[in-house]
Amino acid sequence: MKINLTDETKAILDKSLDEKIAYIKQDNWISYPLAQNIIEELEDILKYEQGKDRVTSILLVGSSNNGKTSLLNRLIELHPPFDLFKTNPEKLTKEFFDKYEATGIPVKYIVAPSEPSENRLYATILDSINAPFKHNESTAKKQYLVEYYLKLLNIEMLVIDEIHNVLSGSVAKQKQVLNGIKNLSNNIKIPIVLAGTKDALRVISTDTQISSRFRPVYLKKWKMDKDYVSLLATILTILPFTQDSDILNSKTAHEILTISDGYIGDIMGLIKKASVFALKNNRDKLTLKDIKECGYSSMLNARKSISLQNI
Repeated sequence: MKINLTDETKAILDKSLDEKIAYIKQDNWISYPLAQNIIEELEDILKYEQGKDRVTSILLVGSSNNGKTSLLNRLIELHPPFDLFKTNPEKLTKEFFDKYEATGIPVKYIVAPSEPSENRLYATILDSINAPFKHNESTAKKQYLVEYYLKLLNIEMLVIDEIHNVLSGSVAKQKQVLNGIKNLSNNIKIPIVLAGTKDALRVISTDTQISSRFRPVYLKKWKMDKDYVSLLATILTILPFTQDSDILNSKTAHEILTISDGYIGDIMGLIKKASVFALKNNRDKLTLKDIKECGYSSMLNARKSISLQNI
């Protein structure tokens, strides 16, 4: 298969080794069918669910290092914060001020508090938007402020990542957090996206009203199929090699899948480290040798029992 490098990658080919390595190590969004389908579903919810009496939302479920946060960051990139004071001052009419549309954060992302409580949830949201409040204020006061500022800032979707953190609290605390999420959805009528590991399913199952609103969407591990080979081909388009890399053959593709255990975070991490290893050894393409010898430590290897007596 002939790989056509992206224009940005082609521009790096004549750069120094350090510049090529820096380019490889930067964060990249890699589009693939499942992720694109999920983003399109989130886009539909963002566009059509606001203002409904019962807003449909999503629970994004996937193992650690399997692309949840990258996918959510991509959604945020597609809907960046805006400030008409800076970008379109001619649009600052009275109507904009009356409707609070001069400044906005279409998609607001937070991480669920590690010590779960409704009070901490509201404080986390307020901290994330730099809203003035006192930490010793009552939960009811914080709830009021959250709802006020979410409307003021035109927040159209709230994303709560690592929602499985809720399980670190008591059953009573878990219910508090879920009630807080449910109240926000009811009162401000915007979709809320929860994201977490498989344990997140346990979180929402404790409340039927929550579980009926948050339909699970799954990020599955990769397996040896056409979609996986297509993913590898897409990754190759952002690697600054002048020769065609030899990783799309069955043997090398299987090796990458085995080392990564099918997690896209490890697939990307392994290929990037192997690419740097190849460049440092004056090779201008990526091969099975680089994959095997680059010394990448995957999540699978991290889970294995090892002897620590010499450490």
